[in-house]
Amino acid sequence: MSDAVLGDRRARMLAAAALLALLLGLPPFLGSYYHYVASLALINIIIAIGLNLLIGNAGQISLCQSSFMAIGAYATTYLSAKLGLSYWVALPAGGCLAGVFGLILGVPALRLQGFYLAVVTLGFLELAQLLIEQLPWITGGVRGMASPRPWLAGLRLSRDLHFYYVILACTLLLGWFAHSLLRSPTGRAFNAIRNSPSAAQTLAIPLAATKLTAFVISAFYAGIGGGLFATLVGFIDPVEFGVGTSIRHLVFIVVGGLGSVTGAVLGAVILTVLPEALRGVKEYSEFVYGGLLLLVLMVFPGGLVGLWPALRDRLRISDPEHRSRRPAEDSVS
Repeated sequence: MSDAVLGDRRARMLAAAALLALLLGLPPFLGSYYHYVASLALINIIIAIGLNLLIGNAGQISLCQSSFMAIGAYATTYLSAKLGLSYWVALPAGGCLAGVFGLILGVPALRLQGFYLAVVTLGFLELAQLLIEQLPWITGGVRGMASPRPWLAGLRLSRDLHFYYVILACTLLLGWFAHSLLRSPTGRAFNAIRNSPSAAQTLAIPLAATKLTAFVISAFYAGIGGGLFATLVGFIDPVEFGVGTSIRHLVFIVVGGLGSVTGAVLGAVILTVLPEALRGVKEYSEFVYGGLLLLVLMVFPGGLVGLWPALRDRLRISDPEHRSRRPAEDSVS
């Protein structure tokens, strides 16, 4: 392994350790508002990672991530608040229920793709919105329902700081799982299907099972994010899970970078914090927000995740020592 690769790996590990220390140590010195915004950004990271696995890696279009988020939110709240189930059981159960619906929705993906699949997922979103409004004994209907904070080791996690650490733990766990998944045979199968389904089939990759797996995992991530979101805000209603929310999730991964866990993290964090930072110019916030999105997409069509590699390569090319080594390396090659 070359010194450059080792150096890059060491730099990434140091950066990850510094970021983790910051995430753990800084929040106690901040106010409740910052705890809430940080928690919301972490939840968006979870949902964006799941959507990126489906779209960016497996190449399957979905416009209903907010519907799976709603399933997780309502299931977690109903099981814990109304049925008395432990929150730590209700949360993964809500994610699993969202995964089941992801499996059901994934069946049309076996024969549809592109625009037609997008229409099917959009139809599922509208159906989910209708069911939320028409099942008030479960969801509270248009009036919504309260989602109380859970207990942990005899302590009610009423403060946003306490629940922030729960969300952080979930984000780190699911982020690690996605990172490992993409380096597994399943992750390589996702990318193969995205690049060429016919070529993937010649490599004996089961197209149906792989597509369904992508839908289930993506829906599970959204369900977990929805359950955490419901508990964070303390109240949920159908407005939170409309088409605008799904489009926002899609923007996260497009701006951050399709097919990359790091890109999903960047997009979710920046586009969660940005509206909060623009509160001072509220009348121009939408204009600034949209302008920045267009600028990123025009200048970095591959997303923000490609910014550092491009900058690093440019710095290497401008390095005199690097230029002096190039003729010798080229002559050897």
